[in-house]
Amino acid sequence: MFKLLLLLLAIDMQAHMASDEGKAAYTTYQQAQDAYYTGTYAPESLRAYEGADLFGLLNTLMGNTCRLASSSYSYNSLRSAYVGVDRDLNTAGNIIGYYDGRSMDGTWDGGSTWNREHTWPQSKGANKSIPMGHDMQSVRPASTAVNSERGNTAYGEGSNYYDPNEVTINNPAYKTSNLGSYRGDAARVILYDYIVYGKMGEHQNSLYNSNAQLLDKLGSSGVFESLAIILKWHMQDPPSLTEMVRNDGAENYQGNRNPFIDFPELVPLLFRGQSGATLYNVTNASYDTIVPAYTLTTSAGFIAYVGSNGAHPETVTVSGATYTYDPETGRLTISRVTGPVTITTSTIREDDGEGDGEGDGEEETALEGIKIGKPIAEKKMVNGHIVIIRDNIQYDIVGNVKGKY
Repeated sequence: MFKLLLLLLAIDMQAHMASDEGKAAYTTYQQAQDAYYTGTYAPESLRAYEGADLFGLLNTLMGNTCRLASSSYSYNSLRSAYVGVDRDLNTAGNIIGYYDGRSMDGTWDGGSTWNREHTWPQSKGANKSIPMGHDMQSVRPASTAVNSERGNTAYGEGSNYYDPNEVTINNPAYKTSNLGSYRGDAARVILYDYIVYGKMGEHQNSLYNSNAQLLDKLGSSGVFESLAIILKWHMQDPPSLTEMVRNDGAENYQGNRNPFIDFPELVPLLFRGQSGATLYNVTNASYDTIVPAYTLTTSAGFIAYVGSNGAHPETVTVSGATYTYDPETGRLTISRVTGPVTITTSTIREDDGEGDGEGDGEEETALEGIKIGKPIAEKKMVNGHIVIIRDNIQYDIVGNVKGKY
């Protein structure tokens, strides 16, 4: 019984970071993000750019903050550092293995239990003697048996490619209902290598590696099957708890973060206009927070979370695509996109009693997290926010007044 209880309480490290479970398990990542992305590199500034301009900003930020050019970093130094980066939140001293999620003792034992997986293979440009080949963000600990299965095969879904979905997750805390996968992890690591070590237009930093040109490394002889598959894997498998924990740890180790873990919505913006990236606009027509906050999508769609911390709208409606929505988790799954996508959610109107001659004087509020359908016992405005009291529970800061109808 005790063992069963521990299992039920265990954290699924592949739960999506934007989910209630992910946020509840790890609360400090936001502080690290806020400290790292400032000024020109603040998220609202980055989202205003696309293509080579966006690449240039991110490439500069990576070059300015990454410390791997220092001789104090090496391939060997990774071995003792993983225990502080790839932390298993369920077991102190253990690390999470790549591809199968296995919880392993973080102490290096000469490679018997785990070794180092070059997500961008050494033979294809990430030699361990150069920064790209001993970058904590892209060289991941993996169980020795799993690591040997891939070799230097490119990621993809075809018969000549390596698909992490074909690897069985080897962790009792993993929940299939969370839809966690290592496909998205693989896509974001490769995208990271490109933004740090590659070049787009005239934009490159001092870490430039001519072998890191992702768009020239597509196909079976490269690192990924196609740009379309990269985007699909990235958007259908949002960043996981494992990724966010190690993103913070990797920043502590070498100075820079993976921006595509922090802000997944930047990826389609980066490739807008590129061959192989057919994109459609995404509009959030509600006042509910949707994470990742995509403004572009491929025809394959994406997964996002509406609301947070148990506060999810009862209904979500999507036009321009097939979709499913789970109000318990807030998970919105969009697929088979056929045109511009518009997302709307339940709202409540609040009458301010004033009116302005333009409409009926009502105001629309987000009421994020209050499922529509139950009578509201009391509703008040406090410091510009609506407070709802229902069933003797007070829900504060559940939505801002957003304007008159």
